[in-house]
Amino acid sequence: MHSFADEEVEELLRQVALTSGYNQWLGARLVAAGNGQVEVELPVRAEMLQHHGFVHGGVIGALADNACAWAAASIAGDVVTNSYTLQLLAPTSASRLRVAGNVIKAGKRHVSVEARVFAERDAGDPKLTAVALASISVVSEGSAA
Repeated sequence: MHSFADEEVEELLRQVALTSGYNQWLGARLVAAGNGQVEVELPVRAEMLQHHGFVHGGVIGALADNACAWAAASIAGDVVTNSYTLQLLAPTSASRLRVAGNVIKAGKRHVSVEARVFAERDAGDPKLTAVALASISVVSEGSAA
């Protein structure tokens, strides 16, 4: 059990975020969420690999983006990603990715969040493979285009 976990937040994320078509295809699993933090894991599948056999950067970016948005949503409610930067630190052919998202600062309209993506294998220590910094916008009534 994670000290930051909030069962109500986790249930809401499972009902809303994890039911979208893209997230169902991606196959990410929410481990814990609450109080501006989130942990998500993703089993790596063959169709997620690029031509050298490494996990595609787009998959890593999508996972980091989700973690940032979900961490922000855990304290701000309905959100969308405004922007994010991704630094790919090392290629990975791991069987599983795990990402930790943490809110850095929350305002009324924007939330700044960081994510750290780790490559995991069945044996050995996790390896930091990417970091992301995101600006997440809080959605208010009537603000969607």
